[in-house]
Amino acid sequence: MKISLEWLQDYVEIRESPQKLKEDLSMIGLLVESIEDFKGSPVLEIEVTSNRPDCLSYLGIAREVAALYGRTVRKPPQKDKLTISPERIPYEIVIKDPILCPRYVALLLDGVKVADSPAWMQARLEASGMRPLNNVVDITNYVLLEMGHPLHAFDFHKLRQAKIVVAPAVSGEKIQTLDGVVRQLDEQMLLINDGEGGVAIAGVMGGLNSEISSTTTHVLLESAYFDPGSIRRTSKKLGLSTEASYRFERGADWDNTIPAIARACFLMEQITGGCIAGSLKDIYPKKKEPVRIRLNGDHANSLLGVKLEAEFIESTLERLGFQLEAQGENIWTVTCPTYRADMEVEADLIEELARFYGYQNIPATLPPSKSIGSHSPTFLVENAIRNILIGQGYSEAINLSFANEQDHREFPPLEGERIAVRNPLTEDTQYMRTSLIPSLVRSAKRNFNYGQNQVLLFEIGKVYYKGPHGAPSERNAIGILGTGGFVGQNWANPTAVYDFFHMKGVLVALLRGIRIRTFDVEPISGMTWLNPAEAAVVKISGESIGVLGALAPELQDKYKLRQVIYLAELDFDRLIPYAFPPIQFQPLPKYPSVERDVSILVGKELAYQALSRGILGLQIPELVGLDLIDVYEGEKIPPGKVSLTLRFTFQDRERTLTVDRVQGFIDTILSFLLKTYGAELRFL
Repeated sequence: MKISLEWLQDYVEIRESPQKLKEDLSMIGLLVESIEDFKGSPVLEIEVTSNRPDCLSYLGIAREVAALYGRTVRKPPQKDKLTISPERIPYEIVIKDPILCPRYVALLLDGVKVADSPAWMQARLEASGMRPLNNVVDITNYVLLEMGHPLHAFDFHKLRQAKIVVAPAVSGEKIQTLDGVVRQLDEQMLLINDGEGGVAIAGVMGGLNSEISSTTTHVLLESAYFDPGSIRRTSKKLGLSTEASYRFERGADWDNTIPAIARACFLMEQITGGCIAGSLKDIYPKKKEPVRIRLNGDHANSLLGVKLEAEFIESTLERLGFQLEAQGENIWTVTCPTYRADMEVEADLIEELARFYGYQNIPATLPPSKSIGSHSPTFLVENAIRNILIGQGYSEAINLSFANEQDHREFPPLEGERIAVRNPLTEDTQYMRTSLIPSLVRSAKRNFNYGQNQVLLFEIGKVYYKGPHGAPSERNAIGILGTGGFVGQNWANPTAVYDFFHMKGVLVALLRGIRIRTFDVEPISGMTWLNPAEAAVVKISGESIGVLGALAPELQDKYKLRQVIYLAELDFDRLIPYAFPPIQFQPLPKYPSVERDVSILVGKELAYQALSRGILGLQIPELVGLDLIDVYEGEKIPPGKVSLTLRFTFQDRERTLTVDRVQGFIDTILSFLLKTYGAELRFL
């Protein structure tokens, strides 16, 4: 919101410099982003938060300045008498949906001469970021900026039945708005019509068929209050945001309808020569009451951590337009001004006190506690996992918990149905996420766009699904992404490579870091977002706890990723029961271990996981280690075969192993491999 200090001084005395005013307003929550110069007058660019529609006007800012410095607000002159008898021109106002339009005020003027606005008005509009059009339209915009209430002017002669009807549109109904665009409406949108057809989209934009032109002589002024939710939905569906809709959807002041039209009438008489031809009509089916809130001074002191005197509480709120009625010592019933749409609960009032007490004057203190806090049951495991992954060179990512339709379709969850959000703000927040992977993939793409090719990320967060009987449930998950190299690229590592075994190695380090020694990594099929050739499931005691692999090629192409990315997602809640089992101590062995390397030929389709599980299933007590140290598919290897070099470590804790005993173990293993997998001993 642009605020010209030359204009603002019409409503409140300003003795401070623009820089001082900028600092003070920013400290009470009205962030002044910049100070510009417009024809020799300073203009403040103020960022008004969405919960403060009352500050989207000069009078609103004047109220804040007056409360800040203890000064008086000067209200602009208005037309006192808005009725005539008898009426020269009759007209009718009808509200068919008082829920969407609780109040509609109108006034008819004739003798209007449309021309350019006076230079002073044009200059003020331009300083505030608006383009002057003609005196009638400029007056409605001037009052909008001055008082914060949107007005609309109709050419009365273009209203075919001399009346205004406020009603929901018919589904499929069309109207050409002032910007020349034909827009199709639905039954949830509120339409202003003249009994024969639409003449404006309520609270958003007027129709081209009733616009003010150079030949206009009779003007019907509209000053209404529309339901904020209705205007927000209409503006969003139509993709049409205006100065009027911006204010209505945040909450206009329903008691400001008559003052705003009275101010516009005053300016119309002064500038256009118009005069009242049809008396003010105020259609107000059910009067809205101001919000009343009980305020306890002790609650305010407890919440803010400071001692506020009753005199400060009363004077501050009264300066801001609140009415206080004492209900006992340090307790009040507070009637909120109707322009404060953000006032709902006691904490809102306490926030007002904090703003004018000064956030900088509130000491930073820890809240009192009657008990000593303790870590959650999952904290130790979560913190250990976080430290392990950070130690591996990964950075923690924090993403929103929402997802869109595409996320669910491209990255279906392992189990459970998604949960829809009832009132999503955007298409990207229609659902609660069922997986951490989509956000990590987008994070990788964002890094690629900035030239960062080595991306190592992880996230520990919640995913959501429908539990028993369709009730929303949540569980904790761990997502990991790696691409573009594991340790960077340098003279010792000239090729930055990250592959499936890097991701597997990270998971092995993670599981061993939380003392899980026994687990299996097996091939998996059916994971649509993983490449079938590089996809695996992680199991502990036969229970699946997660998956890992390369992103499916079709998704890599769709996201336009210039390099392969590897992903893993673990079910944190299933992992917890296996983490940190009791430590068991054994004395150091007195006798040395013996290693034997054996190369065998097996079919390419045989997974090492199955091979190692079979060998360990022989239950040779002296076999204390089994490692795959080489894979070879080159010269002298038959087609369809692969050479695996296995390293066996044997140890007997009671005596020294002899060559014959070790060879006996090897023979047993080779015999098993020959019979079970058709393995052949390879001689080098």
